[in-house]
Amino acid sequence: MAEKCFYCTNNIEERQTHTVSFITSNQERDETLCSECYQEWLHGIKE
Repeated sequence: MAEKCFYCTNNIEERQTHTVSFITSNQERDETLCSECYQEWLHGIKE
């Protein structure tokens, strides 16, 4: 079963998943991003 991207909700092929951690309200949670959204996320944390 394909996972869905946390941001765009598109299905992701297993080899193209990227897991990132978010901390909100002192709680850490892992979310899965597709390659395109992951690249945008990386760009956003570099600025």
